[in-house]
Amino acid sequence: MTYRAISYTVPVTTASEAVISVDDPRRPEVLAILQRHLAFCRSETPPEHSFALDAEGLLDPAVTFFSYRDGDTVLGVGAIKQLDPAHGELKSMHTAAEARGRGVGRAMLARLLDVARSRGYQRVSLETGTTPGFAAARAMYVSAGFLPAEPFGGYQRTEDNTFYRLAL
Repeated sequence: MTYRAISYTVPVTTASEAVISVDDPRRPEVLAILQRHLAFCRSETPPEHSFALDAEGLLDPAVTFFSYRDGDTVLGVGAIKQLDPAHGELKSMHTAAEARGRGVGRAMLARLLDVARSRGYQRVSLETGTTPGFAAARAMYVSAGFLPAEPFGGYQRTEDNTFYRLAL
């Protein structure tokens, strides 16, 4: 798969300048944050209800994967998956623990929503966990206008999963 270098400069709450761009999830520094994301998700949610994608899953042609970098340091990741021509799904949103509270997640979310709009999606959905470990993520999505929704794309509702949708 070929990765186009699409850069998106974002403001952060530090003196540096960070860039969100399409990335290869197999790169060692990216893979490290993805492995932390998977470990977190699996520690919070039973394996049969954990739908976080690993690097191979993020190579699906329907998925566009982004990293948020400050210089050479990966501070966050996120992806958007095309479900159909009008519907996208957010996947693999994660901010490194050391970067939380600096606007990384919000900047990644804004970038992914910009991509969705540019593709002409009418809505964006996501699935996330219900445990306290996912509370900050749920709050961020709600503050961005996402509303609770029914399962989509083959997901089943369980006590471990919740679903959100944003009309664009």
